[in-house]
Amino acid sequence: MTRLARVATVVALVGGVVAGAVPAATAAPAKAKMLESVTLRAKPTNKSTARGIIPKGAVVNTNDTAYVAGATYKACGIKERLWYPVTWKGMKGYVVAACMGFQ
Repeated sequence: MTRLARVATVVALVGGVVAGAVPAATAAPAKAKMLESVTLRAKPTNKSTARGIIPKGAVVNTNDTAYVAGATYKACGIKERLWYPVTWKGMKGYVVAACMGFQ
């Protein structure tokens, strides 16, 4: 593989745009199953208002590429700062990405 082909492949994999390349696809609706019980938050931070507890095994509606960088947390054995906007039983909020299993 030539160097240019490798660069184009890497750019495509990370969703970048190179002259003539097709931009990354728009986000699509997705469902995710909770790997542990999680708190549904109003904003992507642990200190935000809790809107409810989503039990382990519950399925939420989200958008598989709509994650946001919020406050750092440790959940489901992982320390990171990615949160997903979700809807569960008509309530909208954010949950930690580490505890989500996409279907």
